[in-house]
Amino acid sequence: MFSEAALVLVGDELLSGRTRDVNLYRFSGLLAEMGIPVVLARVVRDVPSEISAAVEESLAGGRVLIVTGGMGPTDDDVTVRAVADTFDLSLFRSPAAEEMVREKQQEYGLGMPMSALKQADIPIGATPVLNPSGIAPGIVLPAGGGIIICLPGVPVESSALLMPCLKVAGVQPGKGTQTRFIRTWGLKENDLFDSLRSLASRHDVVPAFLPSPGRVDIKVVGARSHGFCGDVIEKLGLHVYSSIRDETLEEALGRRLISSRLTLATAESCTGGGMGSGITAVPGASCWYVGGVICYSNDMKTGLLGVREKTLKTYGAVSEQTALEMARGVRRITGADCSLSVTGIAGPDGGTDEKPVGTVWTAVCCGEFEEAFLWRLGGDRESIREGACARGLGTLFELLS
Repeated sequence: MFSEAALVLVGDELLSGRTRDVNLYRFSGLLAEMGIPVVLARVVRDVPSEISAAVEESLAGGRVLIVTGGMGPTDDDVTVRAVADTFDLSLFRSPAAEEMVREKQQEYGLGMPMSALKQADIPIGATPVLNPSGIAPGIVLPAGGGIIICLPGVPVESSALLMPCLKVAGVQPGKGTQTRFIRTWGLKENDLFDSLRSLASRHDVVPAFLPSPGRVDIKVVGARSHGFCGDVIEKLGLHVYSSIRDETLEEALGRRLISSRLTLATAESCTGGGMGSGITAVPGASCWYVGGVICYSNDMKTGLLGVREKTLKTYGAVSEQTALEMARGVRRITGADCSLSVTGIAGPDGGTDEKPVGTVWTAVCCGEFEEAFLWRLGGDRESIREGACARGLGTLFELLS
């Protein structure tokens, strides 16, 4: 019944750069797997006339239109009203939606201010859907020969609501587009492209390369994608950490540590806790992650981790020797089986001819194994920090394989 989808993403914050949108990435992948490709996506401001125009232009017969954002209790949350106005529909206080809002307000201990009930006002003909991760219900509205699904913009809420709303809308999975992903670490996009060109030609596929600092995803679509992916995994070896679209390097590393019955601790300087943050975002990480130390200053490196002052004076804070002593120190004080350390120059200042900005040392200690690795990373400060985290995690992932 529904052969394609479109997205309208509402929010001034998306256009101003204050918020990074992830809904397009998540929804387009999920819908493609259901055989419902996203053919159009638009981002609009929190302006009713602009929302209405985008909805009217994006909806078509046999199309699922997903509208995200602007569904809260405040005056600037205008999406639901704008969608209703597009089709000359009135809003009404839905008893089912009101019960959902009241239940969630009570669950979160927020009382029951009258403003919250705005989230129970939905267009005539619409169906509310309970929000598993927030307050505002999802809304399903048949209109214009298609179906409109309104979701909150907060990713954790929209992701939790999408499938229940699709079910209420009667959207059935069709034949998928056979989209496959390979997630890699520590390889550059152009190097991957060059090394995989002949494989792509042999399998008659056109892979897409999706880079982020320290990691590159390879996306390939089509009936011959399975054979291509098998050959790529064999060729790239342990630089492939997953073939699951949304599995992170931290999750893959955690599985390896659990299967090896090992624990991990981290010592971070230039990344400022980035590795620990990524690790603790994984549910259940406490089973294998002991904790970490952010040792930004040299005094912290010596006083807490036991890095020798002679080492710092002779080789500097960004060096093989310092990285190794940091890794040894955090393993000693935490009692973890394995340890990772990272120290580097993230910039934009602090580089020298010998150690330019982007110079990063990571070190791994695990059992009898101890080794430090030098990386030369490019990009801005954030990219260097993220890339350093990926190199450290990937090195331990490879060691445990």
